[in-house]
Amino acid sequence: MIERLKTAILTVLIVLSLLQSYWLAYSMPGLKAVRTEIDYVNTEPMGLAQQIENVIFPDSIVLHLGDEQHTVLYPPSNFYDLVFHKIQAVGFKGFTRYPVSSYDWYQIREKKRGVELRFGGGVPVALLEKLMKLEGDLQFMGDRIERIWIYTDEDTGLVHAFLFSSDGRAVYEAVRTDLTEHDVEEYVGFGEFGTPYKAVGNIYVPELSIEAVQAVVGYETYTPEQMQRSLFFDPGTTLAMKTLSGAEIVTDGKRGLQIEQSGNWVSYTNPAAPQTTENNTTDNVLASMQFINDHGGWDGLNRYVPVKPADDPSGEESRTVLFQQYYGAYPIVSDQVYKFGYMRLLLQQGVVTEYERSLMTLKGDAVSKSTRWLPGGDRLRSALDNMDRSTDIVALYPAVQVVPITKDSQLSLVPVWAVRYADGSQSVVAGAMPEGYDGSAERRAWQEQASAQKQQKQQQQHQQQQQGSPVNPLSGTVGSGVGQTSGVTYSSGEIGDSGENKTDNPNKAPVSGIMSFASQTKVQ
Repeated sequence: MIERLKTAILTVLIVLSLLQSYWLAYSMPGLKAVRTEIDYVNTEPMGLAQQIENVIFPDSIVLHLGDEQHTVLYPPSNFYDLVFHKIQAVGFKGFTRYPVSSYDWYQIREKKRGVELRFGGGVPVALLEKLMKLEGDLQFMGDRIERIWIYTDEDTGLVHAFLFSSDGRAVYEAVRTDLTEHDVEEYVGFGEFGTPYKAVGNIYVPELSIEAVQAVVGYETYTPEQMQRSLFFDPGTTLAMKTLSGAEIVTDGKRGLQIEQSGNWVSYTNPAAPQTTENNTTDNVLASMQFINDHGGWDGLNRYVPVKPADDPSGEESRTVLFQQYYGAYPIVSDQVYKFGYMRLLLQQGVVTEYERSLMTLKGDAVSKSTRWLPGGDRLRSALDNMDRSTDIVALYPAVQVVPITKDSQLSLVPVWAVRYADGSQSVVAGAMPEGYDGSAERRAWQEQASAQKQQKQQQQHQQQQQGSPVNPLSGTVGSGVGQTSGVTYSSGEIGDSGENKTDNPNKAPVSGIMSFASQTKVQ
């Protein structure tokens, strides 16, 4: 009797337990899945959203005019846009891979007429194909491209298109392209009256001073509270504290937001990201784009700056995604004392672990503008000779340096020459000439000298023709074709081009690191 009673009581308890489990699982109103700490909520919109194709573009376009003459276009100048949009519209298909030492790039650079798109570092093909028509094999699609070089062979009239791997060892030639000799000549024609540049090692230096714009621009700011609401799951559970340096730190116990520079600069950290050594640059860049769209947005024109990856895939350089802001045609340069003009993110397997940016947004119209001249020629070359880490320089360009003004929420943007290193960092090379300097007289003198030299050269060519000697129309010299290597003969088409551009020197370094300026700027 007692045993039966125990069995009955136990059965009732089991049934009640099952009923309770059912009610908890299906009858609780508003039951939702718990979000993890790496999830975020979309709050009030701050800046504008962007698409990936709007932030990936060359940092410069070099126009090779032949006869050791070059000029350079910078975004977003009128001629730059014309050339870049035309190349975006054509296709490059069926790539063949060669060692970069197979060609004499020095001779091609100095003698061939062509156009070169430089990205300032390796951009994954998976990202490039979102803005250009590229079709290749798996090896090509998995590579990173640092520049695209298109030129014409004056002997055959053929157009050759090469894409350079960022590893510095390989180059891909497009087997098929829609470009014609007329197209390349049209591109090169945009540079006929541009500022002349000369090659100095891996980079190019203008022979003349260049005209630039100095501006005073007002700005508006988002509040740190807006960014806090965007980044934290429940801002009401956060704690705030002050550091000895005066910066404020907001944390929810796991993530942190440091607010400095009088509330105008924020640095976010999320140490709860997945721990792994695997990192995919394409995934990280796309994740960075979405993260910025959701948390702060974009201010004006920004460019993705490729950072040379470290040998260690888990190293900081391999996980860094960097975007640089422009003012008109000028990249913005700042320092650690006053930060502005860039957004930097660290990611781990597509999850943002660090995020730093300004909360200031520039107003559309400048308060004031004035013309300044940046030095060229020997003065600029001398300044470059005194730079540290010269072997790491990948680009030289005209920029504007941020100088804060203590009143009226304004910034002074002063033109400078700047260099970018392989790790994405920047340094100022030289400032503008003294106020009141006018480079117009310098340009007129150069034009007169260039005209006299051209006339003298034509006379020499005419005399040689009368004597019956063949004259190279590009170099103005008597002798063999461009880039021929003494004592070496190659059959046409052996590696995709006529033998005149091949070299028997396997150790010849590739040409890299072009710097430049375009005078047709677009400054609002």
